Amino acid sequence: MRYIFLIFALIFTACSLKTNTNEVLNQTNFEMNSRSKHYAKLDFEQNLSLLPVSKEFFQNDDKTYKKYFFSAWHGDFKNLNSKNLFWSFEAYLNKNNKYYFFNKQIIPKSWFEKNIINANISALGSINKKALVIKNALLKNFPTQESILKNPFKEGEGIPFDYAIDNILNIGSPVLISHLTKDKRYAFVRFENSFGFIQTDALEIFSEHRTKIYENLNFITPLFEKMPVFDEKGRYFFETRIGAIYPYYKSDEKYYYGKIGENKYKIAKDKAANFPLEFNDLHLKHQLSEILNLPYGWGGYGFERDCSLLTHDIFVPFGLYMPRNSLAQNNAFSHFDISFLSNTQKKEFLKNFAKPYLSLLYLKGHIMLYVGNFKDKELAIHSIWGLRKSESKRLLISRSVITSLEIGKGEIADENLLLSKLKEISFIRLEESEKTRIKDYLSKFKKQNF
Repeated sequence: MRYIFLIFALIFTACSLKTNTNEVLNQTNFEMNSRSKHYAKLDFEQNLSLLPVSKEFFQNDDKTYKKYFFSAWHGDFKNLNSKNLFWSFEAYLNKNNKYYFFNKQIIPKSWFEKNIINANISALGSINKKALVIKNALLKNFPTQESILKNPFKEGEGIPFDYAIDNILNIGSPVLISHLTKDKRYAFVRFENSFGFIQTDALEIFSEHRTKIYENLNFITPLFEKMPVFDEKGRYFFETRIGAIYPYYKSDEKYYYGKIGENKYKIAKDKAANFPLEFNDLHLKHQLSEILNLPYGWGGYGFERDCSLLTHDIFVPFGLYMPRNSLAQNNAFSHFDISFLSNTQKKEFLKNFAKPYLSLLYLKGHIMLYVGNFKDKELAIHSIWGLRKSESKRLLISRSVITSLEIGKGEIADENLLLSKLKEISFIRLEESEKTRIKDYLSKFKKQNF
């Protein structure tokens, strides 16, 4: 009987294993099929080794960048239009616009009205004091910690599209305080050429004497993303971000020593470098390697990057200032309309004129860094949420990636390809003779189209 029982047990066990294996396979196939419906298939391995070597090298001084970086301390709030500064308030109160909390419940207009009262906009410019950001913080267009989302039931909305976030303010950034909200939890500040609300516990007011000292300090830029930095007592102080600069007052063979607000810190010399870095292939590829494959973050959601924050942070370590949003970045340099070219003509234009690592590719609401040609395809590095399949459907990418300009071809309509929607190209460095050649080249196509 014992042997018969063992035989039955083995048969039962075998059947169970078979069933479990089938269940696992079915689950795996289901997950793969589900993933293929929602995620874009990347057309290249995410490896910087496939990119061409940069032939460009230059060394900026820090003066031009510092002029922008400290511009808030040399500005004020006079003659500024409140309607422009608090532009988001009108949108949030518009009865035709619906917004949602993170739990997918509609935000009542009364909630917006209450927070607008707290914003205390009648006190604009009443403090007008210089301050320093003493911890990484978010700059918001509305005084709240809540996420303000549009329709979270659409694939192109919801998390991480928090419409209240405009930017990330790195620790050590100078701002000018206009006034405090009525609950004193937020300050309305000026930063470079932008404005917004930041939590007051992220700020320290500086005297005129301290601001002059701070402006004349030397700075370093971190070589690694999300690296912990400790204070002089060995306690956690802040986390580094590529694209940030930090002041230091002395260095030795091993460390840079700095002070931000009341806290001193040190960073090992193999973890940071004097600002600005020389622009060359080695430094550029290292910076790119640190921010490739990081999650997409609208406006800086989760302290991650959207498309324009990515391009901004790539170039800051080299002392090259860029505005915050994609259109402003495109317009900040010599730029050319190529929207009237066919896709074939656009590819030919890029092969002839685009400069790897020094050309920005702009389409409405999105910007990319051109990085050259690989296997006869034009490549870009960019942070992107997804590719449009329809009004409400997206093929998700949701991170910073290397792609061709025709990623998704065959899965999305041709008119939704990045190449098809490409409107303009801007050149970070361009000689006058090169401008003339580009204008002459494009004028031929314009004549053909009219």
